[in-house]
Amino acid sequence: MIASITLAGCTGATNAASSWPGLNADQEHAYVAFNQFVYAINLSNGLEKWRFPIEADNKVSFYATPELSQDGQLLVGDYSNKLHSLNPATGTENWLFDDATDRYISGALAFNDRIYAANNGHQLYALDPSGNLLWEFETEGPLWAKPTTDERCDCIYLPSMDHHMYAVVAETGELKWQSESLGGSIVGNPTMNEAGRIFFGTFGSEILALDSQTGASVWRTPTSEWVWGGPQLYQDQLFVGDLGGTFYALDSNTGTIEWQKQLDGSITASPLVTDDAIYIPTENGILYALDLNGNNLWNKQFETKLHTTPVISGDLILVAANGGDELLYALETNGNQKWVFIPEKK
Repeated sequence: MIASITLAGCTGATNAASSWPGLNADQEHAYVAFNQFVYAINLSNGLEKWRFPIEADNKVSFYATPELSQDGQLLVGDYSNKLHSLNPATGTENWLFDDATDRYISGALAFNDRIYAANNGHQLYALDPSGNLLWEFETEGPLWAKPTTDERCDCIYLPSMDHHMYAVVAETGELKWQSESLGGSIVGNPTMNEAGRIFFGTFGSEILALDSQTGASVWRTPTSEWVWGGPQLYQDQLFVGDLGGTFYALDSNTGTIEWQKQLDGSITASPLVTDDAIYIPTENGILYALDLNGNNLWNKQFETKLHTTPVISGDLILVAANGGDELLYALETNGNQKWVFIPEKK
């Protein structure tokens, strides 16, 4: 079903992590972490601006989503247990944090002059902007999802593959609360609403809402298969897909499924949701564009698998490919291709 993944059931035991591109963008460049490099790509023409490192190192590979911090750093973890801070304009390295004992699967969270990096070795690391360790927090399982936060609480909400959600005090790393066992591993990035609810999916084939103050369950909605990607919130609706290819729109207040649509291929990514459309990639290489009521706008077939959440920058929809020579496609909102990035082999 899913390439490059080995999972021991729903227990959270893992042997291999997902190995597909990590993608982010600002107004001028796309940043793609894949295999042995992190690339910066000019959005105006699809040309490479820089790559890190300059020469490939067979011991180093990158798949975590690059994170842009407010103080101008590009943060990206690798599979050799290191977190890098890069200059997004030049690709030069600012600093390196190498105290972790395992790989970085998820992107880091940059928040309030702190960096929170979840690691496959069960650890959440809190760093200052210079990469110095402030504290670490340990769970019972690997951490594949990016943590989220709530400015009203000054906490970090941490999903784990040990079937629990944690709230950790951002300043000290002390535990504020731990949820009950939620019946499945959590690997997708959670999202929150203004009412203080945390939304996410699990390998227990459910979508859940928790109260951010207590960790108590607000509602639980079953899905057909495991939920890998995190849900996206738009107004009062949640949009999320499962590994069986079913895509759901839910009422975020009640968890009621308002509509669902069967797509061709497993859905591992979070959807990209805009005012006009929902963009959903599938493992079978199809990018679906739906309107907010679930009606089909257009589909585009690619020759490679699509596992990564698309990113919007200006009027471009950026789609990372997993396999083949092509790494990144830039599409107009009607599906027309503007350019494709194929990394030069050096």
